[in-house]
Amino acid sequence: MDLHEAARDLRAHLGDFLDRDRPDGVFHVQAGGPGSVPALADLEPPELHLDLLPETPTDDQQATLRRLGYSGNGRHWTHPGGWRLILTDHGSGWRAEQAALRDLLMHDPGAAHAYRAAYQAGGRPHADAALRPAALTHHARTVGLTPARQVAQLLAPLGAPWMFAAGFALDLHLGATARPHDDLDLIVPREAQPQLAHLLSGWRLDTPVDGTYQPYAAPLQPPHHQIHARHPDLPGVLMLDLLLSDLSGGVWHYRRDPRITLPLDRARQVSPEGLPYLTPEAVLLFKAGAAGRDPRGKDEQDFRRVQPTLTAAARTWLLDALTLTSPGHRWLEALN
Repeated sequence: MDLHEAARDLRAHLGDFLDRDRPDGVFHVQAGGPGSVPALADLEPPELHLDLLPETPTDDQQATLRRLGYSGNGRHWTHPGGWRLILTDHGSGWRAEQAALRDLLMHDPGAAHAYRAAYQAGGRPHADAALRPAALTHHARTVGLTPARQVAQLLAPLGAPWMFAAGFALDLHLGATARPHDDLDLIVPREAQPQLAHLLSGWRLDTPVDGTYQPYAAPLQPPHHQIHARHPDLPGVLMLDLLLSDLSGGVWHYRRDPRITLPLDRARQVSPEGLPYLTPEAVLLFKAGAAGRDPRGKDEQDFRRVQPTLTAAARTWLLDALTLTSPGHRWLEALN
């Protein structure tokens, strides 16, 4: 059995979340690790990196893995067929970083040679860290803002003030790709759904509802606000995460707390090449975490990168917003 067959087995026996109407199953699975790179196959076994729902595997899911021949627990499993299975942490950004590293090692013999030397000197963590800057440079050159540019061209006829959000918005603010991204988030006015559905004809469109996927049907009404859009020609990310938002009256409204707003002409920035994006202080407010949830690992990294670049007005706005919504948040000290 090869890795492709093993991935098919995982979807068949754990269930495929993309089949809709199920609260669990395989969200995504991909080959990874240096052992999946032909030039480095002798270093260690290849890996499958599995995004599984729920994120902590249930007893039934673990029993299924054992029936498939896997041994282990938690996030790390091995198979007698000669590969490892790693259940990824959705919030860390590790899956996307590993995909970017593998792409570099697959296409650059010099990078594979350097990885081997680093691996022999200090093992897998040392080699991954040593090649991370080169992997990011390669990713920025081969992927970078390409998906954002393609989506911007696709949405150009949309007669509404849409904009990029989340990690891509911060890349546009910084003027550089800071890290690989799992998906591409966009803010779209809720009333633009008829046009949006027309422009995304031919895409697979799903709505997350109560922890399951349902086929998107316009118009989507509150409190539901997400559309996941997939297309085989979308490069470098798994999907578009379209966030239906209230931009009425020329004002951006923070979805989690209606008391927090920004004038749209401040909330919506435009990059030098004409790509619209949500202003960084508003992106960081989302990344600060919902009530009762700490920021994810990649969100902490984004805050450390972006916080020094905030204007005095942006810093004050974020400080006030966090004080209102999350008093005692650990980012407040850095913003003061």
